[in-house]
Amino acid sequence: MLEKIIRVDNVGVFKAGVPSAVTLKKVTVVYADNARGKSTLSALLRACGAGDAQAIQARKTIGATGNQAVHLRFQTSGGGSTISFDGNAWSAAAPNLHVFNQEFVERNVYAGAAVTPDQRASLLELALGADAVVQREEFQKQSDAQRGATQKVTATETALQGYHRGTTLAAFLDLQPVADGPQLLAKLDKQLNEARSVQQILGRQGFRLLSALVYNFDNIRTILESHFERLQEDAEAAVRKHFDAHLGRETERWVNEGLHHKPEEHCPFCGQETAGLALLQAYKDYFNQAYKEHLQRVASLQGLADHQVSGVLVHEWRATIDFNTGAQEGWSGLLRLDLPVFSMDAAHEEIDKARAIVNVLVAEKTAKPLESVDVGPLEQAATILQEISDNVARHNDAIQALNEEVTKYKNGLAQSDTAALQAQRRLIELRMVRNAPEVTQHLAERTKAEGERQEAERKKLAARKKLDQLMTESLATFQEAINARLRDFGAPFSIRELKPNYMGGGVPRSEYVLEVRGALVPVGPANGGALTFHTVLSEGDKRTLAFALFLARLFADPDRAQAVVVLDDVFTSLDLHRRAKTVETALAISLECKQIIALGHDAYFLRDIQKRVTKVGGEVVSLELRRGPENFTVIDQFDLDEFCASPYYKRYRRVEMYMTGAAQVNMLEVAQALRLLVEGHLHRCFLGRFAEGQTVGAMIQLIKDAQTSNPIHMLQPLVPELLAFNEYAAMFHHDTSGGHTRTDVNDGELYHFASAALRFIQIGKLF
Repeated sequence: MLEKIIRVDNVGVFKAGVPSAVTLKKVTVVYADNARGKSTLSALLRACGAGDAQAIQARKTIGATGNQAVHLRFQTSGGGSTISFDGNAWSAAAPNLHVFNQEFVERNVYAGAAVTPDQRASLLELALGADAVVQREEFQKQSDAQRGATQKVTATETALQGYHRGTTLAAFLDLQPVADGPQLLAKLDKQLNEARSVQQILGRQGFRLLSALVYNFDNIRTILESHFERLQEDAEAAVRKHFDAHLGRETERWVNEGLHHKPEEHCPFCGQETAGLALLQAYKDYFNQAYKEHLQRVASLQGLADHQVSGVLVHEWRATIDFNTGAQEGWSGLLRLDLPVFSMDAAHEEIDKARAIVNVLVAEKTAKPLESVDVGPLEQAATILQEISDNVARHNDAIQALNEEVTKYKNGLAQSDTAALQAQRRLIELRMVRNAPEVTQHLAERTKAEGERQEAERKKLAARKKLDQLMTESLATFQEAINARLRDFGAPFSIRELKPNYMGGGVPRSEYVLEVRGALVPVGPANGGALTFHTVLSEGDKRTLAFALFLARLFADPDRAQAVVVLDDVFTSLDLHRRAKTVETALAISLECKQIIALGHDAYFLRDIQKRVTKVGGEVVSLELRRGPENFTVIDQFDLDEFCASPYYKRYRRVEMYMTGAAQVNMLEVAQALRLLVEGHLHRCFLGRFAEGQTVGAMIQLIKDAQTSNPIHMLQPLVPELLAFNEYAAMFHHDTSGGHTRTDVNDGELYHFASAALRFIQIGKLF
C-alpha cells in the first residue's frame, strides 16, 4: 500500500506540494475544491503504477525552473520501499495499482462523443482473465512472428526480382536447369542475326515513278480566239486617234484607270477644257464593263501559260531519277536491276520550246486584245508536250516492272519470327540464372522464411482458437459482472453481445452493444440518423458505465487483495442512489483490497465513506489539497468531520433532500437556505477573500472588480449566472428585500435555483 507521500515538486499545481510527509491509511479520503489538483494527483499515481515518465513530464508546473521530483513510500509484504521520479524516469513501477479517473475513462471507454477502436482494444484487455491474457500474448507473439517471416519472404522476393525480369516468380521457380546454355545462346544469336538481315532487306525501298505531265490548252485557246466589236465606230476612232497621238497602249491604260476619278476643268496633259468634251463620253463608251472583263481575261493569259507549260516537273523528275539511282545501288549484290534511260536535257529543251510557242501567242493577243489570234501554233506546242508525256509513261512502265521484280524477291525470302527467337533466348538465360549460386542462396532463404511464416500462421491460428474460447468464457463472465454493477447503480441500460472483433487484423478489439429501453445501440461510428452511444446515454450514465467496467475488472482480479485502488471524483451526479451505492462500493473495496484512496470535491460524500468504514472498524485518514503559497496546492491533514458539521452542511442537506425527494421538506426553508449556502461555499473556497457577513450581492461586486492576481477573478465568467441566482435567492431575506420578505414559493422555480446552487458547489457551474 501507499504508506507516505514524501515529496511532489513541480508537477501540475504542486510546486512544493508536500511541506511535510503525509501518512496514508488503508482508507484515505482526499478533499479538494475544483482545480486544486485531484486529477493531477490521480494521474501521478497512475504514472507511478505504469512507470510512465512522459505522463509526469507533460504535467510540469508552468513557469517552474527546478527539476520535477516525486517520492512515494510503499509498504509491501517484502517490506517498505521508496519509489521516486527524478524528472527523467521512475526508479520502479508500483505493482497492482488501479486508478479510476478521467484518463481511465478516455483510454478504455469513451472520449467526447465517440468510442474509438483503441478504446475498444483497451476495454478487451481489461475484460480478459489471467489465462486469456497469457493466451492473447501468445497470439500476439505468433502474429508478430508471422509478420516478421512475411517480411523476410518479401525481402527475398524483392532481391530475386532482378533475376527473373519478364516472368513471374512462380514460373521462374519451375524452370529446369540447362547444361549447354552458352551453345544454345550462340545458335539462337546466329538465327537472330539472319532474321535481322532478312528484316533489313524487307525494309529496303523500291523505285519511284515520275510524276505525269498534265497540260490543258482549252482556256488559252478560247481567249486567243476571242474578239471585241461593241464600241461605236466613231468613239473607237476618236479614242484611237487620241491614244496614237500620245503614248499608245500606256495612254489607254492610264485613261482606263483615270475614268474612276472626277476629271478637272482642264486636262492636265493637253490643257483643253473637259466640260462637255465629246472625247470623255467616247472614253466612257470605250471602257464599258464588258470591255473590262475582256481585258482581264487577256491579262490572265500569261499566268495560264506559265501554269500549263511549267519547268517545275523537270526538277521533280531529276530528284526521282537520283533517288532511283541510289535505290539501284542498294539492291546491288542481290538483284541485277537496269534502270530505263530518260533524257532530262531533251525533255527540258522540248518543254522550253513549247513554252516559247505559247508565249509568242500570248504576246500577240496582249498587243491586240480586241482581235482574234491564229491558234495553229498552239497545236504544235501540244504535240511537243504529248510526246514528252508519252516518254514519261514508257519510263514509268519500266520502273513498275523493276518494282514487281523487287516484290517477287522479297516474297521469296524465308522470314523468321524474331520475337519468338528472342523469347527463346530469354528463356535460356533464365534457366542459366535459375541455378546461379546467389539465386540459389536467395531461394533457400525464401524457402526457409516461407516455412517460418506457415509455421507461425499455424501457431497463430491455434492460439487464436484457444484465445477465442477463453475470451468467450471471460467476456461472458465480464459482461455479467458489468451488468450486475449497472443494475446495482440503477442504470437504465445494460451491455449485450460483448465479444472480440479481429477487424483490421492483428490484436482483437472488444465489440458490444447497449440495450436501452429495449433498443440495441451499437457502440462505434455513427451511421446516419441511427441511435449512438453519445445520444442515448447521459454524461452521468457514461461515467457510470466506465465505473462499472472498472469495478468488474477490479473484483475479477485474483490478486486484488494486494491492490491499491485510487478513485478520482467518481460521484458526479445528484442521484442519491448512485451516490449511496458508490459509498458501499468504496467500503467493499476497502474490505477486499489492500488500500483505497478516494479523491473528491464533495466533502459530505467523502464523510459518508469515512463513516461507513469507521463503522466496520476500518482505519481512515482524511487529507486536503488546499491552497498554499503563490496559489499553488499543498497536501495537508484535514478534519473532515469539523468541515461538515456546520450550518452550511445542514443547509446543503436540506437542499439536497428537496432535490432528490428523499424526504418532505419545507420549500420556504429551502428557498431561504439557498443564498446562505452559496455564501458559505464562497467563504470556504476563498478563505479571507470575503468579509464576514457579506451577502452574495456584495461578493458578486467584489468578483466583478477583482484583478487577475486575486483568486476570485476566476469567477468572473459566472457573474451573470450569480446575479440571476442572487436576484431570486435574496427575495427570501428581509435584509435584502427592502422589508418585504417573500414567503410564497413555486416548486418549479425553486427546483431550478436549488439545482443551480448544488451544481455551483459540486462542479463550479450554476446553469
